[in-house]
Amino acid sequence: MKSSARVVVIGGGVVGASVLYHLTKAGWTDVVLVERKELTAGSTWHAAGGMHTLNGDPNVARLQQYTV
Repeated sequence: MKSSARVVVIGGGVVGASVLYHLTKAGWTDVVLVERKELTAGSTWHAAGGMHTLNGDPNVARLQQYTV
């Protein structure tokens, strides 16, 4: 395991894995993801899988619609 990195992503759930994916897709190479157990073993595993596309904050609403 690496002892240092320019970016350390903590948590291998859906958000952490997405952050790592997009960083590497953008060309970042000195990145590492740290997970306590196995990927998606934390709160992602317990998620109901709901998709919310409406939000009172216009910026959050645009982000939610982009991700669907």
